[in-house]
Amino acid sequence: MEIKIAENEAEILSCFDVLQELRPHLCKEKFVATIGKLAATTNFKLVYLTDSGVKAVAGIRISEWLYSGRYLEIEDLITTQSERSKGYGGILFDWLHDYAITHHCDQLRLVSGVARESAHRFYLRKGMIFEAKYFSMNIK
Repeated sequence: MEIKIAENEAEILSCFDVLQELRPHLCKEKFVATIGKLAATTNFKLVYLTDSGVKAVAGIRISEWLYSGRYLEIEDLITTQSERSKGYGGILFDWLHDYAITHHCDQLRLVSGVARESAHRFYLRKGMIFEAKYFSMNIK
């Protein structure tokens, strides 16, 4: 088992099938370019766990807010459907927690859709708290 940050086109593409389970709108032909754009503009990174293939993927970035300081945001966290409940998500989450500490973050954060109740139970078991309500408005 290994956890790595995707650093080249092959590694980024190896994450696509798993990440698409969470983000079905993603297009494989544009995926590498999209990740490259996010990396250049927001310091986005893909982190993946392999164990005879990619089993779990996280999209992360480190940023800072005035009210709470430096934080690692988990934008995406998914274990492939066929491999859930085998510990891969927890192992990747723990790695992300340690990565946040190593990079001097004050908080680990994520936003999760309201319908993802099993994911919410996972995050609560990992020690996260329900801290805020997230609001949005489509403008296009």
